[in-house]
Amino acid sequence: MISPEVMEAILAILFIAAVILVVTISKSKQKPKEEMFKITNTSHDNVIEFKIELNEEEVKRRIADGSLTDSLAKKEPSIKDVTGFYGFESNSPNKEYCVYSCDGHYENEKWQNGNLALLCQGKLLYKKRIQRPHSCKVSNGGVVICCDWLNKDELVGKFLVFDKEGELIFSRRTSANLGSASISDDSKFAIFETYSSDTSDSNKIFIVDIDNKKILKKLERPIAFKEVEIDSDTQLIKLKDRRNFVYEINFEGRQTNRSDYEKQIFDHGSVLDKLELYQITSEKNCLQDEVYLNILLQAVNDREACDRLRKENIYRSIGEWYLANDHKKMAVENWERALQINPKVGLKRKVESLKKELQ
Repeated sequence: MISPEVMEAILAILFIAAVILVVTISKSKQKPKEEMFKITNTSHDNVIEFKIELNEEEVKRRIADGSLTDSLAKKEPSIKDVTGFYGFESNSPNKEYCVYSCDGHYENEKWQNGNLALLCQGKLLYKKRIQRPHSCKVSNGGVVICCDWLNKDELVGKFLVFDKEGELIFSRRTSANLGSASISDDSKFAIFETYSSDTSDSNKIFIVDIDNKKILKKLERPIAFKEVEIDSDTQLIKLKDRRNFVYEINFEGRQTNRSDYEKQIFDHGSVLDKLELYQITSEKNCLQDEVYLNILLQAVNDREACDRLRKENIYRSIGEWYLANDHKKMAVENWERALQINPKVGLKRKVESLKKELQ
């Protein structure tokens, strides 16, 4: 067996060899006339010995003509080098601009604002101190949007828009937390979402008319989303949720892809996803749909669905489907299962009544 000391030596040698090879071939794609080193190995008694012979003359020659050090000298500066801070980057669709940001934090019990910077082709255009910048995006024209979560105890936020020179061109404070945001490629419109408060600002989607510096629409948020695509010409907004399902609305808030959205869920969604879709369907339609029953039957053995909806409630819904379709015995069986799990599920009188009818 190879001893730990030998294995450590092997790894060190291979690392050195890799580094030397990378920096020496960066000058030219042609193979060097002479190798800088030669590695040989011998083995005996299950121990491998490595030997490195260095070609000193070749090393000196490459140092002299600069081929050994040129690659290091040409290293491109990182975004951190340019901006002076570590953060998260988001590029414009045309890759021309990059917005770079980091959250604020406490340092020695004193609050330090976060940073936001805009770069164009790797060059810094401006840098700003903002309390808590999140979901920062940049358009093809260099217009930047930012959700400032603010360093406050209350549920508030501030949505900001800057032009490519760093001038603040729009600001809207909300009495709710800010979530995801996006801007159209042509810089005409932006949207941001809100949540987690009991005010009229919560659980909304705000559409911002950037050209006219105003809120164009304030809509009920149909779903929580992680990505957004805005089409200024058609005035359509595609909201992509955590499952990568796309929910499309127009600027009036009306869904424009209902059948396609339902197909996405039925083709790729979980049992819970499908049940949540039925929750926005009329009860009458649900109780006439055998697909709905089959999903409920799957749900009683699905951990996610049981955790979210509670197993006794699923059995209750199964019983309601059977009762609506005149299968009273099956309704009683499922309602009794619900009662076994939770006697306070509210079905005791219904079960007693149905049992009398079946006698």
